[in-house]
Amino acid sequence: MNYEQLPDIPKDFLNSETGVPFDKCLVCECNLMEETQPYSIERAIRHYPEMKLKSVVFEYAICSKCTKTMESELSDDTKMSMTKFFMERFNYSERPTWQLLDASEEDNVGEEPVEPPVFDCNLWIDKCAINEMPRTELYEYSLCARCIGSKIIPEVAPYMISGLAQDELIELFSNKSLGFLDDFTDKHFSGPPELKELFKGRPMLV
Repeated sequence: MNYEQLPDIPKDFLNSETGVPFDKCLVCECNLMEETQPYSIERAIRHYPEMKLKSVVFEYAICSKCTKTMESELSDDTKMSMTKFFMERFNYSERPTWQLLDASEEDNVGEEPVEPPVFDCNLWIDKCAINEMPRTELYEYSLCARCIGSKIIPEVAPYMISGLAQDELIELFSNKSLGFLDDFTDKHFSGPPELKELFKGRPMLV
């Protein structure tokens, strides 16, 4: 992977409080700005279309190592159900594509340098990846991305999932997995009780 060719993290995935990329993993607090440490971002949005207002319900970044640890805490039934849900419902064929330049395009001596393709994040997150509902019409949705350092990795992610699709997904979680998510929320998220309740009502998508 040519790190320099990757697009910068777009504003939709910057820390909403600081306006810069997340620099610490929510769980282990490792330095996410190290290029060798990939990580995921999830941001839940509450949208009020009639007032043209948006508010961040919660957001976090988590490194790939901690993501794997979290996945191991989910029950086998939940993991199988989630895999089936995304295989059947996630619209992979309609996803945008973005590709790094290959070595021959980078190293043509004496020719004008070839610019990497333009990355338009809106093409990836304007519709729910599950039910294709437009983001502008949703009251609740989550944005997910895969990043490394200050760059975003355009593969399957980034994507947007509506609150309605998340309601369908959380119904597939076993009691064991729901208990783990509740414990995770209590441990890693502070703030008013109503905020925690909103988080508990949603599956983690990273």
